[in-house]
Amino acid sequence: MSLRLLLATTCLQHWKVCSFDVSGAYLYSPVEENVLMEPPTHFIPSLKGKVLHLQKTLYGMKQAGRCWWLHLLGILEKLGFTSCEVDMSLYIFWKDETIIAIWIHVDDGVIASNLPTAIKRFREALCSNFEIKWSENMKQIVGMECTFGEGEVTILQTRITGDILDAYPRRIIQRYSPLPPIPTMT
Repeated sequence: MSLRLLLATTCLQHWKVCSFDVSGAYLYSPVEENVLMEPPTHFIPSLKGKVLHLQKTLYGMKQAGRCWWLHLLGILEKLGFTSCEVDMSLYIFWKDETIIAIWIHVDDGVIASNLPTAIKRFREALCSNFEIKWSENMKQIVGMECTFGEGEVTILQTRITGDILDAYPRRIIQRYSPLPPIPTMT
């Protein structure tokens, strides 16, 4: 819901909107507890019988998602962002005349601002911490296609609905109407 509200606000206020994706997001996150693992010995046979102490998270770890979120939250707080009280996926920076809103879903994000230079500064700060893929003209985010017009945004979820329909078998159901058929003229 907050993404839709953010996009609606950007249209009404004529803000610039960009999107980004953090490449290998979980791999940036430090582990806050002791996590040990057996190394894959088929890659390095000399490590057979050894144990590795992880300093960063790996995809597939139970803690990976939370560690990533805490790491990202720490960086956003250092940059002056505060999280929304009712939705922890929305972060706001508001100082003097500059307003920046960021919506995050795992490693995908949308950034909107009343000042394009503020977006550029945020991008530089983000790039100094992560490897990112950046899109100046947001066309899609988390499977939703977005089209911006003059004072409007259209969000299509054709890929998501198609995936759902493909995942569940459909039964062919006869149409039933309690009304009599419409007579045809001959």
